[in-house]
Parts: sequence; structure tokens; C-alpha cells
Amino acid sequence: MRLWETVLLLVICGVGIPLPSANAQASGAIVTRTRLVTLFSDLQNQWYEAVKAKDASALDRLLGEDYEVWTPDSSGPIPREDWQQKAFARELTGFRIQNIAVRAVRDDVAVESFVVEETLLQNRRQITKRSFVVNLWSKDKNGWRCTDTYVSPVAAQPSPHSGLTTPSGKN
Repeated sequence: MRLWETVLLLVICGVGIPLPSANAQASGAIVTRTRLVTLFSDLQNQWYEAVKAKDASALDRLLGEDYEVWTPDSSGPIPREDWQQKAFARELTGFRIQNIAVRAVRDDVAVESFVVEETLLQNRRQITKRSFVVNLWSKDKNGWRCTDTYVSPVAAQPSPHSGLTTPSGKN
């Protein structure tokens, strides 16, 4: 089994990448960004800006030659060329990355997970798409390059105020 398959399996099973707990979020605890989270947040922003600008050369600096995308909808990996063609065909107008976590497996291998909210222009209407993303990164002499991505859709979150009513004083 290749290293990325093992890492991906561990991530999917929820092992090895701590996400902020609900208690920490609810209590308003301050979460300090680690060096790796800061580094990979920057790389992720470069990535989405490159997709937004349809800049293939910027993506070349971020993606490995054998880059593949895995989704629950496909029976196997999607090759980089196919993924890039589809990504550039979309009209990405904005994005927001949340809940990013990074774990160094080795000095030259890291696993990153996050939730991304993408705003797309589709049929002259803006739509929002949320996905859970896991990236496997490898470091070489030129820096960090993503070798594999797992993307899964995330159901829309209900408003934190949904189901709440204003007290009428009669209850």
C-alpha cells in the first residue's frame, strides 16, 4: 500500500488530524495557528486564486506531476488534466477556507484537511458549494507539492438561529 493510501485511510477514519472541538468553539477559546497551518493556508489560498484566475502555471508550482483527485462519486482517481479542465471550466468567484488542520507525517510529507466554501457563477446565478477536503503534500527541492486530494460534499449547515423563535410572553 502506498504511503498516501495509508495516510488517506487514516484521515478518513478520523485518526491523526485533530479538529477543533465543539467545546473550544462554543466557549470562544482562542485557537492558535501553528506554523504548518499558516504555511498550508497560504498554499491553499494560492491554489484557489490560481483556479479563480485559471492560471495553469501557478497550479504547476503547487501540484505534483502525478496529482490525482478522489471523490465518492468516481470509481477511481481523477487525473490532474481532467480535474484541471473541469476546475477551469467553472466560474469561481470566491472561496473561504475553514477548520484547517495540518499534520506532518514526516519532514517531507504532510496531511491537510479543511472545509472550503466556494462561490460559483452558474447560469448567471451565484451558488455556494461546501466540501470537506483532505490533501496529501510532499516536499521536494522546489517546495511543497500536493500529490493527492480527497473531496467530499458537505451538506449545508442550518443557521445557528434556525428553529429559534422570539418569546411572545405568552408561554
